[in-house]
Amino acid sequence: MKNKKFYYNFIAILAVLFCTANAVIAQTSVTFAQVKPTIVKLGMAMIIVTLFFILLSVSLSLYNKFFVPKYIKDYKLNKDSLRTPTDKEEALMMFITKNRLK
Repeated sequence: MKNKKFYYNFIAILAVLFCTANAVIAQTSVTFAQVKPTIVKLGMAMIIVTLFFILLSVSLSLYNKFFVPKYIKDYKLNKDSLRTPTDKEEALMMFITKNRLK
């Protein structure tokens, strides 16, 4: 039953995709000069997103390496411990300790 629903949905999506694409292609002929600005804008957006991703990951790893140990210097937590925290500050320190970036 699951496979039939998946199959029918897949066929419906393909039918809509091919019908609309065919209508668009049949109406106009597109030249590279018309598409070039869109390609350049998309490329610039992808480059900016990639740069911000790299900047964010580097800054988070530096934060984790240099600033997090100051906050948890005196906090000792056994990784195999199943102890639950007693207050909010201890819960926060446990969360930071267990979820450090590697």
